[in-house]
Formats: sequence, structure tokens, C-alpha cells
Amino acid sequence: MEGQGQPTGQGQQSETMNSIAMAFNLGVSARQQKGETESIVEVSNELREFIYSNLSRAYATQHPEDALRANTEHLLQIALLGYIIPSVCAYDEEFKNRLFVLIEAKINQAQTRQGRQQVGSIITT
Repeated sequence: MEGQGQPTGQGQQSETMNSIAMAFNLGVSARQQKGETESIVEVSNELREFIYSNLSRAYATQHPEDALRANTEHLLQIALLGYIIPSVCAYDEEFKNRLFVLIEAKINQAQTRQGRQQVGSIITT
């Protein structure tokens, strides 16, 4: 459910990339705040609740529950990358940028496969 009211193309792509970056940075922030004090399961549950709450508050009247839950799970996976990656490898801006491009390509690939070129599967802000 990309870019409500936005023209297709570059505007949606930047919105998708913004959603990817926000989710990833949410995970990075959780890592910085919690460090090693909580298990990944606990962090995952907290992030899931936070993401779902925000999506539900913003989009509950525009999108069905199953779309909100699917978006929550996808954004949670991206957030968990942001939580895990800093603990297993050194920071590299090129790696992060390439990762975001690959995530966006996967989203676009899934949308094309599902025949939803104009209406994406990621709710963007």
C-alpha cells in the first residue's frame, strides 16, 4: 500500500526506501538503548508491538487488518536486521546502502510477481 495519493515511480521508491531506513534505524536504536540486556525474542516482541501500534494508528481505516499485520512482520524483519547487524559486523555505509537497495528490490520483485505494480505491499509514510 505504497504512496497513497502519490504518483507511481520515483516518489513511491523514495517512500519505500524511507520506510526501509526507518525500520532499520528503529532496530539500531533498540540496540543502542538495550545493548545486551534483553534477548532478541524480547526485543522482537517489543519492536513488533511498536511497529504494529504505529501502523494501526496511522492506517487502520485505510487498510485491512491482514495488510497491517503483513507490513508489521516485514518491517519487523528489517528492524531486526538493524538490531543484529551492528553486533556481528563493523559499520560500513556502502554495505548499509547496498542492503537497503536489495531490500527495496525484493519488495519491488514481490509486487511485480503479485501483479501489484501500482499498489505495493509496504505501507509507507
